[in-house]
Amino acid sequence: MRTGRASSVTKRRAWAVVGMLVAPMCLVSQDARADTDFQIATHVSGAWLRQMPSFGAKEVTTSARELADGRIRTAGGLAMMGLGADVELTVDDRWKVPLFGGNAFWAIGSYDAIITSHDGSIARLRPWSTIRGDLLLPGVGHRWKHRRNMWAAAVRTGVSFATMGGSVAAGTETVPLELDAATFLVQLELEGCRRLDPSTRVCLQVVPRLYEHELFNGVTFGLRFEGGR
Repeated sequence: MRTGRASSVTKRRAWAVVGMLVAPMCLVSQDARADTDFQIATHVSGAWLRQMPSFGAKEVTTSARELADGRIRTAGGLAMMGLGADVELTVDDRWKVPLFGGNAFWAIGSYDAIITSHDGSIARLRPWSTIRGDLLLPGVGHRWKHRRNMWAAAVRTGVSFATMGGSVAAGTETVPLELDAATFLVQLELEGCRRLDPSTRVCLQVVPRLYEHELFNGVTFGLRFEGGR
C-alpha cells in the first residue's frame, strides 16, 4: 500500500512539473502569434499623368480602304478625377499588406484635339474623353501610430488600363477609332491619418506612380476613408 501511495504521489509531482514547464511555453507561443486584422477603404482622388501613352488602334474599314491596326503616339499630360476602393491586411498593428483594390478615373479640364496620323490617314484624338482604370495587386508596407494619428507607407503593383475616343479621315469620310492602352504599374502609397472613432479613420494620401508606361509618369492624391484598426 505504501508503494502504491508513493507511486501516486510521484505521478502527481511529475504532472505538476510538466505543467510548470508547458504553461510558459504556451504563453510564449500566444505572445509570438501575429495579430491580424482586415481594413476596407474608399477614396476620392485627383490624378496627374505627366505623359500620355501611345494608344493601340483597332483595324478600321472605310469606304475607301482598310486601315490596319497599330499604335498612335500622343503628346502632353492629363489631369483626372476618380473614385476607388481597397482591401488590406494589417499584421501586429505595424505591417500593412495591401491586398486588392481598384480605381476609376476620368479626364477633367479643357484640352485641344491631338492631330496625328494612323496608317497614312489623318487621325484626330480627344484627350478629354480619356477614362483610366486601375487594378491594384498585393504589396507590402509599414505604419506608425501615435495616439490618434497614424502614418503609413507601402509599395504595390497593379495593372492600368486607359481608353480614348478619336476618329480617322478617309477621303470625305470620318470613321470612329477605338483606342486603348494597358501597362504594368508600380506605385508608392504615402498617407497621414487621423482616427475619428475606434473603427473609422480619415487619411490624406499621396501616391507617386513609380512606373506607369514609363518611369515617374504621374501621381494621384486625395482623401481616403478607412474602416478597421
